[in-house]
Amino acid sequence: MSHTEPIETPDEAQPEVVDVWSKRERPPRLSPEPLLRYVADLPCREAAAALGINPGTMVKWRAGDFEPGIHYAKADRIAIKNLRTHPSVVWGQEWWRL
Repeated sequence: MSHTEPIETPDEAQPEVVDVWSKRERPPRLSPEPLLRYVADLPCREAAAALGINPGTMVKWRAGDFEPGIHYAKADRIAIKNLRTHPSVVWGQEWWRL
């Protein structure tokens, strides 16, 4: 006895399929403003070196160009490696909202 027609199942019985090719959400980013307060008194190149970033990035930040912000992993690295503190000390409650 052969069955050639597909067996229909209710929609709720179908597993949810995750579309791996769909556009992913952008990872959370933080403002560099708190970092600028740590290096406000330093010349641009020294400030960039203190934070472990490119001097061109420091120039942009000091000019107010904060887009797209700092990726949370890079923010974590800057705080821990360069400032020797926890990121929550730098970004406060904004860090815990990630």
